[in-house]
Amino acid sequence: MLKKVSILVAVILAVTMLLSAVPAFAAEAEEEQYVRFTATGNDPYATFSYSSEGNNKKIDPDTVTWAAIRYKTGSQYDSTGVEYTAQFYISPAAEPCIPIRYNFSGKWETAIVDMTSVSTVTELDSIWSSDRYTATGTIRFDPLEPDRDPENTASDGISGQVNPDDYIDIAWIAFFEKEDDAKAYTGKENTPYCLLDVDSLMGLTGANNLKADLYDAAGYVEPTAPPADTPVKYPVSPRSMDPQQFNGKSVGIEFVVPEGKSFKAFILDAAPTWGGQANSNLDAAIYAWNRDYDTTVSGKELGTFREEEHVDNTDITMDFGVILPPGKYVIVMTAEDDPIGAWGGTLDEIDFEAILYFDDDENDSWFPYSSILLIEGTEHAIEIATPEPTSVPTEKPTAAPTEVVTAAPATPAPATDVPATDAPVKTEDAGNKDNTGNKGLPTGAIIGIVAAAVVVAAVVVGIVIAKSKKK
Repeated sequence: MLKKVSILVAVILAVTMLLSAVPAFAAEAEEEQYVRFTATGNDPYATFSYSSEGNNKKIDPDTVTWAAIRYKTGSQYDSTGVEYTAQFYISPAAEPCIPIRYNFSGKWETAIVDMTSVSTVTELDSIWSSDRYTATGTIRFDPLEPDRDPENTASDGISGQVNPDDYIDIAWIAFFEKEDDAKAYTGKENTPYCLLDVDSLMGLTGANNLKADLYDAAGYVEPTAPPADTPVKYPVSPRSMDPQQFNGKSVGIEFVVPEGKSFKAFILDAAPTWGGQANSNLDAAIYAWNRDYDTTVSGKELGTFREEEHVDNTDITMDFGVILPPGKYVIVMTAEDDPIGAWGGTLDEIDFEAILYFDDDENDSWFPYSSILLIEGTEHAIEIATPEPTSVPTEKPTAAPTEVVTAAPATPAPATDVPATDAPVKTEDAGNKDNTGNKGLPTGAIIGIVAAAVVVAAVVVGIVIAKSKKK
């Protein structure tokens, strides 16, 4: 009997242990939804806006000095065999970065980050303060960094490269005033001071070589199809070259909206201001193509746009307030205040038949890193008046004389043996005019008078001859 009781107790204990383990397995398998950040090239990063799900949408760097990051590592080593790290940059992005160390367990982990720390190799002081961190509604996050490890940065001048398709999973990033609050946070309670949740992590701004995909316990979550009139972002030119400032010059972009789509906005991706600026502004106008560039930009504006107090390395989405049908357009940009411009794109990967102009001259050595927002279909697009003819004008021709239909000239009659009639031909002889311009007797009248005189003379002669015979 005692043996049976022992076996029963053992079974109960085993079942109890198994059941108690199930919630832990479920919690691990169901880390709610998370974002998988995948590199598409070297130096992947993006800028993020704080979520409305936190207590604040702007951060106070003077009091908020701790962060917690919920992550699961997917890739471990860069191209040189150095383990990946992550980093924060303040906005506007500036040195030094705030380093983050991963624990490469392949399980869900939480990293606690002192936001006043810096990468020791920079030998710089922290700039996590309200004096330097001015765009406090956003923060830049570099999830896969090959050569900014504070203890293991290559000292031989060899920089690592992020391998395309390397990834890291992030469930949330939360910010706190106290270290204990950061350590206690689980993602479900004690709403943090500022929060980057799944929705905000999916919203890449100023992204470089980074894409974000939604995952849950079952794996990849297929994005729902957007409404038909939702703009879709298409790359125009991927980033590959150094930036150029737009200040003090006219910058034009000629581009084509393809058939079957409508234009919503043009984007300068991650547009730089060369550090934190107080007055980086950009003005732009859009025109429908007409004949040539000069004719186009001297025509009527279809819409205008202004970017004020631009934040370094964030997108400039030029929405002109109109939806435009397929066709060719030109955007002209000017900047007269603090520095503002664009990163250089890849020249051999420019889509949408785009061309760049500096001060009205076509430029084939640089093109901005940019994208375009297009809407499927044209039912929401405005109608654009047909521009002037696109042919090159020539000297205005004189009016061509109207062809007058006249009777064909009479063909001269062939010579025959038929004698010509003695009917007089009516002609008008200029010599018949007197000095006053009046006409004399017609030729026919003169002939008639002569003929009558001949007849009279003949009668007189006949009478004379007859009288002489009688005598």
